[in-house]
Amino acid sequence: MPATRQIEVGMHIKNIYNLSLKDKTFSAEGWFWLKWPETIQQLIAADQIPLTELVELVNQVESYDAQLELDSNEPLALPGGRYLQLFRFSSKFYDDRQNLRNFPFESLELPIMLETRPSQFSMGSEGVVLVPKVSNAELKGDSVNLNGYAVEGATSSSAIHSYTTGFGEEGVANAGDYSMATFEINYRTNGWAAFYRFVLPWLAVMVILLLAPNLEGNLNDLRLAIPSTALLTLVFLQEGAHSELPALDYLTFLDKLYLFGYLVATAEFWLFVWGTNLISRAPEAEHTQVMDRINRVDLVYQITTITGALCLLILGRAGS
Repeated sequence: MPATRQIEVGMHIKNIYNLSLKDKTFSAEGWFWLKWPETIQQLIAADQIPLTELVELVNQVESYDAQLELDSNEPLALPGGRYLQLFRFSSKFYDDRQNLRNFPFESLELPIMLETRPSQFSMGSEGVVLVPKVSNAELKGDSVNLNGYAVEGATSSSAIHSYTTGFGEEGVANAGDYSMATFEINYRTNGWAAFYRFVLPWLAVMVILLLAPNLEGNLNDLRLAIPSTALLTLVFLQEGAHSELPALDYLTFLDKLYLFGYLVATAEFWLFVWGTNLISRAPEAEHTQVMDRINRVDLVYQITTITGALCLLILGRAGS
């Protein structure tokens, strides 16, 4: 695309807040600016295109509460026959591309998408494209930190957004294709904070399940109560963790941990039922031998549980 059909776009995101994983939304405010050549200025003037309608924030939601203000009523003329217009924005945005497979150790890319809006700028008409030109350091403002996350960086990119409609234009090829520029702030979870909040409670229950077989095989009531109580505890813990997440069609890393916990608790309950029945049916004279057998099986169970838990903690995120 020749330079006469390009609009340079830059952005400075001052503040990001109100992140909601459940709603896939976040709020942001800052500035963006457009620079265009004389040819595009002539098109704007000829068609009387309002400056606020040159581009739109594509992934903006709840527009009734959004703000888009011009820094000046007229674009600033630059040397070389170019024009500059600065905008201030404040809005809530939708993040449809979030991937929570590694939750609670996820990475997030929070995007703000700008797209050419007037039909005169579509690929089926004048073919005006947005070209991001901003450094990563310039993109990030001083208040983009989020609790529980560390800022990893920032990126910008451009693409053609192809709609599945021509918006009523008949016989015009590519009438539904518009240029789009995306600006993202990248985050990663604070590992220790996520571990203490989500993994440590699971680990505490797993330790209780692991130590329960150390109880003597003749303590039937106590042994049977532990896995059932642990199973209920795991259910409530998982429900609490999922209260922050949207409905997902895949398992997160935390889900895999809880699924393993359910299997371990169920297997332990079955093991204790087997041991209780075995010792209750054995003659008094054989109780010592039966208890030794139960203890040996308990040890196998413990070793298997430890091995499975370690493999899951080390390899569980590999397939996410």
